Amino acid sequence: MTGGCPSDGEFVFGKKWTCPVCEKEFKNPTVKSSKARMIGSDMDLRPVYEKINPLKYEVVLCPHCGYSALERYFSTVTQVQKQLIQSNICMAYKPREEKETFSYEDGFMRYKMALINTMAKQAYDSEKAYVCLKTAWMLRAWRESLDDEPEKQQKLAAQEEEFLKNAKEGFTQANIKEDYPLCGMDETTIDYLLAALSSHFGEYETAMKLVSGIIANREAGPRIKDRARDLKEEIVRQSKD
Repeated sequence: MTGGCPSDGEFVFGKKWTCPVCEKEFKNPTVKSSKARMIGSDMDLRPVYEKINPLKYEVVLCPHCGYSALERYFSTVTQVQKQLIQSNICMAYKPREEKETFSYEDGFMRYKMALINTMAKQAYDSEKAYVCLKTAWMLRAWRESLDDEPEKQQKLAAQEEEFLKNAKEGFTQANIKEDYPLCGMDETTIDYLLAALSSHFGEYETAMKLVSGIIANREAGPRIKDRARDLKEEIVRQSKD
């Protein structure tokens, strides 16, 4: 594994955490909020940042026992989930060296650990889907950071597609079974996200139905409606092609 990303050093600090599974303290590199400058976003809501990519740092991983999750979920573990993680993750985990910064490869490993933990603790479909979505976003950023490495870029693109597919399936199930908000997103945002993912996979009828519903929704905000209109134009263009 590569040795972190030295250029990220000035943008991160070691945030203290207490693991809810093994109860040991550790520090996790976290991007300083004042340093994370967002300069745009993709159609599927992936944020694009200047100078540093916070996506590499959004998974918190206990270096002592192996429990890991996205920041928003790390501290909320039930007693049953704690027991499941201890028996399915901690027993086989080998402690790792703590790093001050992460490379994209490091970040990918941490997302995979977070996904394994969501399955081990039998998390909601929405949490699994959210991990898959953010993993896909990070793989896209990793691919975009590479120059003249077509084989590596092709491999990362294939992995991104798989994680996007799993994210779409997970959010579709969560949309049916779970209460809102999902992962901090309201129903309109999830509908938009599912429309974007459906469009990506060529499911234009489903995508068009979702964006049309957003545009017609009187309670939807102007920003999400504008995004829905842009996506609708893209769906029309893609379906003609």
